[in-house]
Amino acid sequence: MLKSVIARTLAAAAIVSLVAVPLTAAPALAVEPAVILIVDSESVYAQSKVGQSIRTQFQEQAKKLQAESAKTESALQADDKKLGEERALLSPEDFQKKAQALQKRVMEYQQSMQEKGQALQLGVKQAENKVGAAMQPIFADVMREKGATVLLDQQVVLAGGSDLDITAEVLKRLNEKMTTIEVKPVSLAELQAQQQSGN
Repeated sequence: MLKSVIARTLAAAAIVSLVAVPLTAAPALAVEPAVILIVDSESVYAQSKVGQSIRTQFQEQAKKLQAESAKTESALQADDKKLGEERALLSPEDFQKKAQALQKRVMEYQQSMQEKGQALQLGVKQAENKVGAAMQPIFADVMREKGATVLLDQQVVLAGGSDLDITAEVLKRLNEKMTTIEVKPVSLAELQAQQQSGN
């Protein structure tokens, strides 16, 4: 009796194991293939109204800096020439003092121009970052509308994908969203203060 119960139990266990094997060995549910889109973000920025506005503002401000630099350099050269002409009339001590003062002005001018150039570059970078932030929801909208799961930048695409390119659509929407943004020079100290305040 006991042997027959054991036999039936083992037989039942064998049947369960046979039934269970296909279930455990079944392949995982098929994963939906990725839907990929491509965008040339550099082209969008370069051709956009806001990108062109940033470039124009940068060029105008750079020209003003160059004009200021040329004017200051001209004045410093004139003072250097004048000092050279006065050298014979001055005592060695007085000449040394004036030469040191002129050298200090030259160094201050160089530092000032370097800081202003850096501030302009930082200002451009901030403006570009704001454009980049404005493009993110556009990317998300286009991806959602087209049922895409992945968006690649053209820079990482080695070949093909022209039928997946959404550059023109992104450019159109960016132009509708913003046409200009102020390029305001930002000193390194101002940038650090902004970062600390979380702006």
